[in-house]
Amino acid sequence: MGTTRGTLMLLGGGFGILMYSLAFGAGAVFLGGYLTDGEPHTVRLATTAGIVGLLGLVGFFTLQHTVKSAGEPDAADGLLTTVPYEDAAAGLLAAEAGRVSLALTVPILALVGGLAVGDAGLLVAVVALVGSVVVMLLGTVLGFGLGLVTKLVANRSAFVASHRASVGAAVSLILPLGWVAMTAVPTIQFRALQVATQSPLSWPADVVLLVLGTGGNPITAAVATVGLLAMLPGGAVACLWLAGRAWYADPVQPDHEFDADERTLSDRLLSGRVPTATRVVAQKSWLRAKRAPVTVQFAIMPFFFLVYHLQIVVLERVIPPTLPLTAGLASAAAFGAAFSLNPLGGEESVLPLTLTANVSGRGFVTGLVLAGALPGVAITTLLLVGLGAAAGTPPVTLAVGLATALVATVAAPAIAVGSGVVFPKFESSSVQGREVVVPSGWAFGLYFLVLGVAVAPASLTYLLAVRDWFPLLDSTWLLGGGLAATVAIAGAGAVAGFLYAANRVATYRLD
Repeated sequence: MGTTRGTLMLLGGGFGILMYSLAFGAGAVFLGGYLTDGEPHTVRLATTAGIVGLLGLVGFFTLQHTVKSAGEPDAADGLLTTVPYEDAAAGLLAAEAGRVSLALTVPILALVGGLAVGDAGLLVAVVALVGSVVVMLLGTVLGFGLGLVTKLVANRSAFVASHRASVGAAVSLILPLGWVAMTAVPTIQFRALQVATQSPLSWPADVVLLVLGTGGNPITAAVATVGLLAMLPGGAVACLWLAGRAWYADPVQPDHEFDADERTLSDRLLSGRVPTATRVVAQKSWLRAKRAPVTVQFAIMPFFFLVYHLQIVVLERVIPPTLPLTAGLASAAAFGAAFSLNPLGGEESVLPLTLTANVSGRGFVTGLVLAGALPGVAITTLLLVGLGAAAGTPPVTLAVGLATALVATVAAPAIAVGSGVVFPKFESSSVQGREVVVPSGWAFGLYFLVLGVAVAPASLTYLLAVRDWFPLLDSTWLLGGGLAATVAIAGAGAVAGFLYAANRVATYRLD
């Protein structure tokens, strides 16, 4: 509520909740009759789906929020020397339960109201209300506990401490893709539901069946009721125990032995080939990403455009012919944005030192461009060639797709750095509980617009070639023409962005 952006997000979220609540209420009116007239297996399937969906939704987002911010109290050093840690942990858990309850009260009431108004009857509505509240609270406790386990592993694992960048990037990419797959791919949903109906998660369905009078095992229903109610205090006690272990554990510090004579891979690549100041800017960017992956986490966003293709891979067990180039362009866009999209704001508190250091504006921008282009070329090549070979892409088409992706990879950082100086951002945002300066949304928009226009000709001709929509056209000339147009547009955009950014950095003055 303290910022206009936060207020707008809150209002937008509230509007979305109201829309979902209306849909839940309307669906519940028809669901009541469906449950009343349905077979016991159908009732069990519907009840289990509701439990799994609510438990997974609450648990997933509570886990995320706990890992990012809610898993540790503010001003922990002062608070934990003032009150018992159990009180602090209980307060944080209660706050999470309150936050979740506030978000889900209206949808749950809409669902219960729809059941009561429909053919299900008042007794089924009461059972749904009590069950929804218990499952919601249980999801909160489980998510909070798993979040504390994650923080404890991150603090105590030498492997995680030594490979924070790799682990952080993998988790940041895999978890959202897994969530999208679970919520968007019917085959995965159905398989997960089949497994759930054969587990204790389906036992509460016996309560509904008993109320409907269409069957149900009284013993199973009693065990499910007692078990759910007992898991709440048991899970809360476990959360308090985990909080003590996570908060009072000394984080593992990986050994960093300094060797003045050691030559890193970046030294061997850049020493003698680029000026020292430019090399240091690139190395600084890589080192910062390694030590604090959260600073470049925003760059994985282009990979979410692969979700549609991944659905096809999962459902049809084939690699779409457009996936290689799409993956290559996503990689190019990601590496282009990672280090260059906010050149001034990304320096944060050391910006005055950067502006007064012995590095020219052109040298500084070159270092940022190299930081994204060099690893981007390697990853993009491996990704596109591997997927292209797996998809059986013809050699000429694959070569043009690789050339397109590499042109985009080289041009993207220069386009990004130009977009970043047009729309700089200096204000910090909270990312995983840390205050980090991330690029402006306007910079993102301009960057994707220019890069999208640049790769459009080659991408379109690649699509025509792999789909074979115009068999009478010579695909070689078609691909060559599209690639030439992309090279020209990308080159112009990269040169313009680089020169403008270099001049802006060189002449920038602090207020």
